[in-house]
Amino acid sequence: MTTTRIAALLCAALLSCSHEQPMPAPVSTATSTASNPASTPASNPTSTSNPTSTTTQVPGTTTQAGPPLYAGPQEPPDAPFRAHKPPPLPRQPRFEAPVPVERTLRNGARVLVSELHAVPIVSIDVLFGTGINGEPIGKSGLAGFVASMVTEGTTTRTTTQLAVELDDAAIELVVGAGNETSRVRMNTLKEALPKAVELLGDVLQNPAFRPGDVDRVRKLKLAALAQKQGNPGALASDEAAKILYGEKHPWGQPSGGTPETVQSISADDLRKFQQTWYRPNNALVSVAGDVTADEIVRLLDQRLGAWNERRLPPLKLPPLPELRSRFIDALDKPGTTQSQVWVVGRLFDARHPDRLPLFVANEVLGGLFTSRLNMNLREQHGYSYGVFSNVSLNRTYGTFTAAGGILAQHTAPAVREYEKELDRFVAEGPTDPELVKAKETIIRSLPAALETDDAVAAALATIVFNGLPRDYYRTVPGRIAKVTRQDAARVARKWIQPKRWPVIVVGPVGGAVDALEALALGEVRVHTAPGMLEVRAGPAQAPAAAKGPTAGSVRTPDAQTGNPEGETAPQQPGPVLAPSAPQQPPAASPPAPAGPPATTPEVPPAAVPPPQQPPPSARP
Repeated sequence: MTTTRIAALLCAALLSCSHEQPMPAPVSTATSTASNPASTPASNPTSTSNPTSTTTQVPGTTTQAGPPLYAGPQEPPDAPFRAHKPPPLPRQPRFEAPVPVERTLRNGARVLVSELHAVPIVSIDVLFGTGINGEPIGKSGLAGFVASMVTEGTTTRTTTQLAVELDDAAIELVVGAGNETSRVRMNTLKEALPKAVELLGDVLQNPAFRPGDVDRVRKLKLAALAQKQGNPGALASDEAAKILYGEKHPWGQPSGGTPETVQSISADDLRKFQQTWYRPNNALVSVAGDVTADEIVRLLDQRLGAWNERRLPPLKLPPLPELRSRFIDALDKPGTTQSQVWVVGRLFDARHPDRLPLFVANEVLGGLFTSRLNMNLREQHGYSYGVFSNVSLNRTYGTFTAAGGILAQHTAPAVREYEKELDRFVAEGPTDPELVKAKETIIRSLPAALETDDAVAAALATIVFNGLPRDYYRTVPGRIAKVTRQDAARVARKWIQPKRWPVIVVGPVGGAVDALEALALGEVRVHTAPGMLEVRAGPAQAPAAAKGPTAGSVRTPDAQTGNPEGETAPQQPGPVLAPSAPQQPPAASPPAPAGPPATTPEVPPAAVPPPQQPPPSARP
């Protein structure tokens, strides 16, 4: 044998040893015994001890590097825990909503403090009692422009320096403006609270409004306005605001202003608005989280000591227009596959005694996925992927909106169904099962509505600003539970007025004009361009009996029982009374209730595009 051949054989041997050898497949005991008489249960340690067994257990495959690749069944480590059913809770859990304490800073600003020590986070919501209502004529969009600029640097920090300091300390800072308020919201870890209050004080007192920053933000605003022209929901919102508040009212202007007004806003306009309205005597500071009242008041006094009061000029706003007769306001937007259909009206302010009964009634009409509007327009007819209604009650006014996106070919039939459901609800009110479900949904949603420190700080600032008591959330479940079917029916008849409320349609309505006129809901005003009115002909609409793609996906409720046809009413549990006393709550979307999203700037209630899912239910 040559040296080369010996070397080759050695290499092959080494290679064969480096690979794990496959395990033989399991064989039956009978086969194994037949082929190897010496292998018996007594002599084979891997065989079962049961002489009647016909199979042999094979140990798991092993490798040179680790444990078996598979093994026999093993008991999980938590098996003893899973084997025993946990004992029932000693009593029904009860949600105790926070009730803040109120303090006053040395500069006169009111402070609400809600101590929540579950997590080391603190949220601060500074609410100013002026928003879009403080905009001068010809300067629409100014309040939102100011809000965007407040976080764009101060006299002591550039935009980049401020952003870096916020980011390094994991501090979140958001500013926004609504119809009646402007808000500065800050969220921080407890360990960074002193730094957060320092930055908050600098932002509130020393915004810089540098020309370069103003021009950059202006371009972003103009881009957003151009983008809005392609959003039928945003256009419907602007139409709703114009009708509800009037073309001469600040609230009746297009959301965010117009390109002309945004171009006209100067750094001096921004500075004047901020210095006039961002004042301690116009502020309500709401703090929630891992902090005591004494601690936060001391920090705020240290950092806001130079922030002084200033006389607030009176607001001179034009009266809101009366909605005496119904009409259809249509904005023709060819090329879209859906039409936005809205029914809008005005209501009362947040302190009205009919507040809670109307919130409960609205849950039945359009606040839930199973509400009447959605079950009709989506489930029965398939005209839409979602139609819901919203009640928004604020400090000086309230609004109602029923809205949804409708398949364009079903625009006119959908308007008829809106009218049908509104009329039926006004005439009949809710059924008993509907009432129970609505109240229970509102009550059970309160813990989620106040789940975070951000939500608590914002919601409590809102209710106190609106003139409601500080224990509003603590007492509201009991008050909701006392709402009767008669209460809900009464407020529906009194306040929901489809015979006087306008219908807004935004979409390819050119071909629906005749069908809309045939509904006999008042005159049909078709806008083809800003400032122009014209009635145009177009392709015919779908037949009245036509069904959409989602029609019949769920059996619709019976008109009398509220249950799918052929089913009896299920046993409904009574409403859960979370807190201990009886009373009510609001939020960023008071339509269904209270507590603006902690990271989303406020927008006018009538300017919210309709959701494809129901609004967060029941935060009254």
